[in-house]
Amino acid sequence: MTIRERLNGKKMDVNYETGYHFQIEFLNDSTIRWYALSKTAEGAPKQEEEPVSSMEISEGVYFLNWIEESGIVVSQIDDFNRGKVFAFMTWPDENGRGKRAQLLHKGVLTVVD
Repeated sequence: MTIRERLNGKKMDVNYETGYHFQIEFLNDSTIRWYALSKTAEGAPKQEEEPVSSMEISEGVYFLNWIEESGIVVSQIDDFNRGKVFAFMTWPDENGRGKRAQLLHKGVLTVVD
């Protein structure tokens, strides 16, 4: 089952322990729309549509990856069995290693009807 089939007509609420909070809507198997419900990275928009790649790792566990227009890259594991989400974000930063900054998140994943 694709993640889109799992979430057909629903949205994901993703609330990270780092204070970031998003709602993600799957428009089709290759496009998401996300909405920031709290803080965002400096200069990042409050919502965007992104092409997304995804694959099922195991029953109810999915790996997603997308590159935002701003250069932010998100690699995320959604575990619907445990209601957990893990993500690694990286973005352009002239002073960072490889000219990139990074942030590792973990949090709670909830399906919104």
